[in-house]
Amino acid sequence: MKAIIFDKFGDSSVLKTSDITLPDLNNDEVTVAIAFTSVNPVDAKIRAGHLVEMLSHKLPIVPGWDVAGKVTAVGSAVSSFKVGDEVYAYARKAEVHDGTYAEFINLSESAVALKPSTLKLSAAAAIPLVGLTAHQSLFNTADLKKGETVFITAGAGGVGSLAIQFAKVQGATVITTASSKNHDYLKTLGADHTIDYTKGNVVESVRKIAPQGVDVVFDASGGDSLDEAWLTIKKGGRLVSIVQPPDENKARELGVQATFVFVEPSGAELKEIAQLIDAKKVKTPTINIRSVKEAAKAQDENEQRKTQGKVVLAIDF
Repeated sequence: MKAIIFDKFGDSSVLKTSDITLPDLNNDEVTVAIAFTSVNPVDAKIRAGHLVEMLSHKLPIVPGWDVAGKVTAVGSAVSSFKVGDEVYAYARKAEVHDGTYAEFINLSESAVALKPSTLKLSAAAAIPLVGLTAHQSLFNTADLKKGETVFITAGAGGVGSLAIQFAKVQGATVITTASSKNHDYLKTLGADHTIDYTKGNVVESVRKIAPQGVDVVFDASGGDSLDEAWLTIKKGGRLVSIVQPPDENKARELGVQATFVFVEPSGAELKEIAQLIDAKKVKTPTINIRSVKEAAKAQDENEQRKTQGKVVLAIDF
């Protein structure tokens, strides 16, 4: 099969098209003919070698962790899917080697879900990584409850925009940051309060809305934004970052629970997300479809934040 690969770490020039062999199918796996994948910031980080200490890698690597396509084969122990099913998945495996910038991939049945019936495959490919990241952060880790207040940084981003909507479905009050040009958009997603992080004091703005502090902080920015976010949370609250591990000493000092989340595959949660999308309780990102043959350029533009919406790559070698 054809795939985009890299056999050494570096900039986007290391990406190339190659013919590779699809591994044998295990009993608990399905083979997916990939129609679309999507470009995420982590793709470039892996290509550059920035995650070698965090995750096991095996060169050559096929990048990409989002997938939408059709099942073409099922293992003998698989009971949830059949050939022809249209599915989507977050395709990260224990070892970074097989990815989704390719024609096919074998995935554990437990990582796969039927795609939302109301979405085309192209739109479904934009959901798994960002959707699971938001879902697992808010519910599996922060245990966000109805009636609580959550402060979400970078609300206009791919993860933040879904986190806002998941929080509203849960019945939470949502405070979020974004530049002023995105405030109307965030209101359509359900944000109760929007703060322009480029103007004024973010901490003061949040504390005006929630004088006692918020119950949950969901940090999708890191850096200075995370430093500020600590000061918005009430004692006994929960902070989750998807960018960097929070300072354990600071958490103890402030009396809060602080956790770093690195998203895990979950077909069960993707099924829940699909139900929310099909019920029109969650809006999906705008997509920008490109050819997988433009993968290098697409990664560069994603790193430089020159793209509008989520970049989806059609597997059209």
